[in-house]
Order: sequence, then structure tokens, then C-alpha cells
Amino acid sequence: MPYFELPDGVPMFYEDQGSGRAVVLLHGWTMNSTFWQANVPALADGNRVIAPDFRGHGSSGKTDAGHTLDQYARDVRSLLDHLGLDEVCMVGWSMGTAVILSYVSQFGCAGLRSVAFVDQSPRFLDGEDWDYPLMGGYSQADLSVFVQALEHARPSVIKPFIAACFADTPPAEVVDAAYAETAKTPTSIARSIWYDLAFADFRAVLPQVEVPALLIYGARSQIFPGPIDDWLAARLPEAKTVRFDNSGHVPFADESEKFNEVMREFL
Repeated sequence: MPYFELPDGVPMFYEDQGSGRAVVLLHGWTMNSTFWQANVPALADGNRVIAPDFRGHGSSGKTDAGHTLDQYARDVRSLLDHLGLDEVCMVGWSMGTAVILSYVSQFGCAGLRSVAFVDQSPRFLDGEDWDYPLMGGYSQADLSVFVQALEHARPSVIKPFIAACFADTPPAEVVDAAYAETAKTPTSIARSIWYDLAFADFRAVLPQVEVPALLIYGARSQIFPGPIDDWLAARLPEAKTVRFDNSGHVPFADESEKFNEVMREFL
């Protein structure tokens, strides 16, 4: 699979399959492009599917520099320019959605024909004016406890987090395999981007998403519980909501066939 050298010299890995109109799949925190394995072949039938690994993740270069949502968005923009892609559908799962919103905040909808948000909130932390934080309630104290555990006992927090992503508790071997992929992201990088993600607030960016937006949310999500998709739909200029009744935080895995069908219709 190909690599692209980012402007600061970091090698960015990306998967590139199919031909036609481009679809860019952006993964979640500490994850990588392998998490789309049940989706890429189906979506690449009639489309060109690009699935990069963010810097510091998966097979991309491990640098201590640039672990912010804004930089990840700039990296995606550099990749699109390198590939000569325009009018893409950009799909973000979890942190990948935050990267899309950062992209829009920096570049508007340049290069985009549509977007899809997969189970993500525009704000992680609690607030008196916010009903949809991470886990239904995530304070700065919770953040500190999580990061301390991440630094000193990483499996103890990441493995339960992975298991909680699914609608039903997955077998241990599934969790272990996913954890092995997340372990490709060094802890220092995981900590840096988690802090940036935790303090981000993209609510004011939503009206700037002036392209069609598909909202794919798991009705059984433990990561972002509650009808946040309805809240988002009311604030996006052109939104369509598809609720996945038998999915948690990973509709593309919990209900992969439905996800692929919904995405192909949207494309």
C-alpha cells in the first residue's frame, strides 16, 4: 500500500482501492485504516476509497509533533492535494468526525461534495449547556483519571473502551486483536491527541457544513448515548439521519452490511 510524505516529512500510510468518485474514510482515536476492513471492498465497488492512517497511528510515521485535530485535518488536505482529489465524500468515525469538523473550520467545504459522521459528538466534556458529552458525562476530573491510567496501565483502560464500542460484548480475541492495532499508536501520542479531542468544541462549526451530511449513529452506543443525531440534524444545513438500532459506537462493524448499503445509497 502507498505512502505519502507530508510537508513536514512524516510518512502517511493510506489504503487506495477502486475507481470512481472518491470516498475518504477517517478512523477513530488510536485506531487505523484496518478497522474499515468490512467496508472498503463494498464501498470500492464503483468508488475510489481512500483510507489513511493519521500521523502517529497505524502504519504512518511516529513523530511527537503535530498531534492536534487541526494538524490531522491539514494532513488530510495535503493528501487530497497530493492525489488530486476534489468533490470527495469524507466519512469520519468518532475522532475522524472531529477531524472533518476541524477541516471545515479551516478550509470550509473546499474539496468536499458530502460528509458522513459516524457516532461522534462535537464536544467531549460536560457543560451546563451540553447534554451529549462522552459516556453521557465526562468531566475534567474524569479526563485526568483516564489519562493517568492510560500512561501507567494502558490495557486496563483501552481494552474496556474497545469492548464498550460494540453493542454486545465481543469475544476476548476480538478485543485483543483491536488492542494490538491501537498499540501501534505510542502512548505519548495517544495522550496528546486525546487531550486535544477532549477540549475541542465544534458546535459553532456545524452551520458551516454546507454540503449534504449523513449522520450514522448507534442506538445502543455507550460512548455517545442519547439522541445526539437528532440534535446535530437540527443544526446542520443539509442532514440525513440513519439510526442503527443494533449498533453501538461502531455501526460499520456491528451492522456492516447495513452500513455499506446506507453508504452506497448516500454516495
